[in-house]
Amino acid sequence: MSSERVRSQFEPVARNYVTSHFHASADRLAEVIELVEPEPADVVLDVATGTGNTALALAPHVAWVLGLDLAPGMLAEGAKVARERGIGNVTWIVGDAAALPFVNESFDVYAVRAAPHHFPDVEAALAEAWRVLRPGGRLGLVDCSPPPAARDFVHEIEVARDPTHVRSHTVEEWTELLARTGFEVESARRRELEWRFANWMGTMDVSAQRAAELEAKVESAPPEVREALAPERRDGELWHRYWHALIRARKPADG
Repeated sequence: MSSERVRSQFEPVARNYVTSHFHASADRLAEVIELVEPEPADVVLDVATGTGNTALALAPHVAWVLGLDLAPGMLAEGAKVARERGIGNVTWIVGDAAALPFVNESFDVYAVRAAPHHFPDVEAALAEAWRVLRPGGRLGLVDCSPPPAARDFVHEIEVARDPTHVRSHTVEEWTELLARTGFEVESARRRELEWRFANWMGTMDVSAQRAAELEAKVESAPPEVREALAPERRDGELWHRYWHALIRARKPADG
């Protein structure tokens, strides 16, 4: 996935992410804070920060946050929100998760939220996370993670709404990848949400015609997929289940 393709996909919809039903949710941001257990002296790297929702949520709890993203337009929105809120301890940097522009052992916390499914090389990104974390540093990861019965089907929907989507990993795959990199996984679970289909499409400004096609696809899913997704109509709108992996890992103190 080229950097230019990612920029062209996300910069036109950057403002949507500032107020996204998921990305900006106070409840969902609280999950990240709980995962990374921020401390006042921490220096935090928020990778694929987008418009900085996670970075800005962590900023009041730590010494400094660096929000990194491939799309300058997304970072500009984050910087604007930071100014509006009077948050001064965040720096915004254009960069790639698989080639971080930082020296070894620069950070106490590595956070990444709702982004690794876009990474062409997850193992390279995790190797970079390991490299830039200090010994004893924490990694907090939140990303879409459907159960096996629904993953291939949800993948088709994800790619249709956003062609930069690469792959959603199961919790078990994440724990294996992290362990292989050298991390100690301290907690790992899959969390289920009720998902409003219109919001999911709206974040990426999916056309009405494409959204209707994908909605029909969800409602006509095979039985085993329907059992997992549990689609239903509420006041004429489609709702269904959606899942994320929530993982905390640590670089060993002697790492």
